[in-house]
Amino acid sequence: MTNALRYLHFGRFSLSATGILVCTYFVLCLCSLRYYHGISYRDPTSFFFDASHAYTRQYSSRRIAEAEGFLNTVSDIAPPARLPGEEPTICVGIVTVRRRGDQYVGLTVASLLDGLSNLERQKILLYLSIGNSNPAEHPVFSEKWVETLPDRVLTYSKDDPDFEQIQEWEEGGWYRNKSIYDFTTLMKGCYETGAEYIAMIEDDTLAAKGWLSSTLQALDAVQEQAAGQEWVYLRLFYIDGLLGWNHEEWPKYLAWSFMIWASLTGIMIMSKKRFDLRSLPNSAIWILSCMFIPTAIILHFMAGRQTMWPTSPGVHEMNKYGCCSQGLVFPRSIIPPFLDRTDLTTDWLVDMMVEKIADSQEWMRWALVPPVLQHIGATSSKGYGFDDSARTIWNFRFEEY
Repeated sequence: MTNALRYLHFGRFSLSATGILVCTYFVLCLCSLRYYHGISYRDPTSFFFDASHAYTRQYSSRRIAEAEGFLNTVSDIAPPARLPGEEPTICVGIVTVRRRGDQYVGLTVASLLDGLSNLERQKILLYLSIGNSNPAEHPVFSEKWVETLPDRVLTYSKDDPDFEQIQEWEEGGWYRNKSIYDFTTLMKGCYETGAEYIAMIEDDTLAAKGWLSSTLQALDAVQEQAAGQEWVYLRLFYIDGLLGWNHEEWPKYLAWSFMIWASLTGIMIMSKKRFDLRSLPNSAIWILSCMFIPTAIILHFMAGRQTMWPTSPGVHEMNKYGCCSQGLVFPRSIIPPFLDRTDLTTDWLVDMMVEKIADSQEWMRWALVPPVLQHIGATSSKGYGFDDSARTIWNFRFEEY
């Protein structure tokens, strides 16, 4: 009986338990590699991530087509009727500057408005700021939708006290200072509307249909979960590639991996002694311990964090790894202290400035999962050197809508 368990006979051939385990090991490895190659190719935190296929537009292609159709009807769209003194729930602020090549801002505005009911449209004020010192230089300045879709179009003029500084930033290529100025100026304009929330959205984003209702529900959830603590924004877009196996947490991963390995190995050794499994050779146990378990752990990490531990839908605190500034919703109460701490002389990007201020004040930050915005810009407003990184500012969960 013992010999029968130690060996399996196939005609003139026999295979030991150790040999069976080794063969099983290689078969399982091949099957696992094939499996994760098929399901993890769109997980940017995975070894199996395939950039040649992962960035295929699925839902965003549909939304672009819907936004383009919406823009074709702008002549039939009337601005929403509001009662005198009626304060909006959200002021949506979009700064746009002329880009090389395609201009995305029309799609951004159309996707935000397409699908809104009349009641929802009344809840938002949409402010469009054309950031060029000469607004006529922006290709969209003379387009019909600019006259009908935004509630207000803001431009710079020679009467502005900072006009010379604005021109100096433009001519000198000081896009960081200029973008912070544009951002904070529009934020002040939105704050003056009395809106409960201020949403700052970049001009190369695409909104999912139903974004407003999802955002309002998320804001209610944040107010409840924050429990009186100060928070600076709700993030409507994030890069899921940053939510991987971050190196700061490797000691924790290593400790858990060792504990799992030691526990399973200990269980096998104790089980053999407790149940008198003499027919199970020690070599089989050590093959399981030194090959199967470590390989399973390695495959777990190779598969990617968003494959193995995807962030659950809903509202989550995201004080780290929350790039970028494509869509941030600020509560009204945080705007004055936030603006007091902004610095136009810094060399920060807008999202860097927001994060540094939030870190210094220990303000909480939240994110909506899955995000309701997608980044569609392939050419950066910051210049040629940023185009490659612009193409990878992407959320793969958005495409699953």
